[in-house]
Amino acid sequence: MSKLITIPRDLLKERELILISREEYERLIETQKVAEEDVLRWTREAKILKRSGRLPKLKSWTDFKK
Repeated sequence: MSKLITIPRDLLKERELILISREEYERLIETQKVAEEDVLRWTREAKILKRSGRLPKLKSWTDFKK
């Protein structure tokens, strides 16, 4: 059984941080595959946001990673 430790938000000032083992992490990553349907849906959603002026402008990759 996996052990899970949660650090409260007030210690991080943003979101909770959850620690899991590398093995569990890799299993989670394997199940999170991106399908062609996902990319097409995201593209449609991005076009709608751009037309309505709500799509944020990406200035650099560091902004994207946040």
